[in-house]
Amino acid sequence: MKKDKVRSKKREYDTCSITMELEKPLLYEEEQAEINKKRKKLKKQSINRTIIKTVLILLICSVMGFFIWLTSYYAPTSEAESYLKSDDSVTVSIDNNFICFTPTNITPTKGFILYPAAKVDAKAYAKICKMISQKGYQVVAVDMPFNFSAFGKNKANEIIQKYNNIENWVIGGDSLGGLVATRYVNSNLDKINGVVLISSYPSDSYLKEVNMNVLSIWGSKDGVIDYQSLIDAKEKLPQDTTYVELEGANHSQFGDYGKYNKDESALISGDEQKQKTVDSIVKFMKSID
Repeated sequence: MKKDKVRSKKREYDTCSITMELEKPLLYEEEQAEINKKRKKLKKQSINRTIIKTVLILLICSVMGFFIWLTSYYAPTSEAESYLKSDDSVTVSIDNNFICFTPTNITPTKGFILYPAAKVDAKAYAKICKMISQKGYQVVAVDMPFNFSAFGKNKANEIIQKYNNIENWVIGGDSLGGLVATRYVNSNLDKINGVVLISSYPSDSYLKEVNMNVLSIWGSKDGVIDYQSLIDAKEKLPQDTTYVELEGANHSQFGDYGKYNKDESALISGDEQKQKTVDSIVKFMKSID
């Protein structure tokens, strides 16, 4: 009887041991699967963190790079600064980021608003602005936010409101400034009587549709402007647009700020280029009624 009990316990023990041994691989596989699952999860989290960090770094670098690019600009030269002083013929004042040139010998009835090229300080155009004003016109160069005309398209509204004695306004701009000036006209046709494009062209045919008075000026040695686009833009401008190509003139010498990036060297002096530009603008202004 005792032997039977011993044998029974032994069989029970042996059966339990065998069962446990058989279950071991299953338990190990389940445990290993759980470990692998956790490892994959941790790896995925690590990859996600790396991606997020990389994206954040790239974003920060991009923002910093854009800010550096945006805040760097072409400053006016000492020659430009010298034309910011009043004299017997023109009173110069700087008010709310507007550089205003007012003739002292007459009360002007025509005005010219100038939008600067991209990243160029408006003061760099002081010489041509003062020269135009000396001919009897109210002239205002607009100092744009971050020196970028696209950020101040409607600045002309403040000028027009301030000088309510002006009966006829002409708006113009250099390079990007010219493009932005045309966009201003698109939504303010009743305020503008003429447009001056300096090394610039419009992006649409609106000026042609409304038969706007337009003067287009550029230099034959301009290394910045896209000449094909300039040629194609003739289809977007009125038929009686006045075109003036300045032989030997480049992109930079319409202002005084040094040499614009990628521009070519001019074959004429800055003084000659500006004088011819002023002569063309004054002639155009006289034709505006």
